[in-house]
Amino acid sequence: MQIPAFTEQHAEQLNNFLAGHSQAMTLAQSQGYLFAVICSPEPLDVHEWLEVIVSNTQGQLDEEILFSFMALYHQISEQVYETGFKLPLSLKHHADNDSYLDLDDCQMWCQGFIQGAQVYYNKLSQVTGLDAALLEALQTAYASLGFFALDADVIAAIAKQNNLSEVQLAQSQYELMGDFALGFAELIEIVAVQSGLYTEDDETWN
Repeated sequence: MQIPAFTEQHAEQLNNFLAGHSQAMTLAQSQGYLFAVICSPEPLDVHEWLEVIVSNTQGQLDEEILFSFMALYHQISEQVYETGFKLPLSLKHHADNDSYLDLDDCQMWCQGFIQGAQVYYNKLSQVTGLDAALLEALQTAYASLGFFALDADVIAAIAKQNNLSEVQLAQSQYELMGDFALGFAELIEIVAVQSGLYTEDDETWN
């Protein structure tokens, strides 16, 4: 199957489709979730991740919607393993005001990321004998990429603790997310192999 390039039209189509399903993720959540899934040492089949994004569909999706999801998956995968991952455009600063960041979208992306990554993160972070520097890198990257999923009160307390406004903290964390996202898949692969739970030749490895 020829996977089309992911376009604004695909994004709009998925936004509208997901908004029409009360139990579905948002597009931003889907993007964060798929990023985590693509970086996973235990890749999911298409029907598995689709069922998480849009539950109770039993994989029965309109062909156009399925193609849009596949295009999104392919775009994220290509960025992660080839061109360099970029946080979705909807998370970037508003063109008219550099101090603006869409915190709702940030929160959604982070929630999706945590949902996709928490199982393998918990498994890897609990391995005994893991190199301390690698464990710290894993914990820091996971915390950064999931930062905006924290409660608003917790984020406010962190800002106060660091003598920053919440806007300043949000922008600095967003920039850190971009940095950690660039190397997250490579970090997971290194940690997974060193953990002994997986090997580089493991058939489940993508």
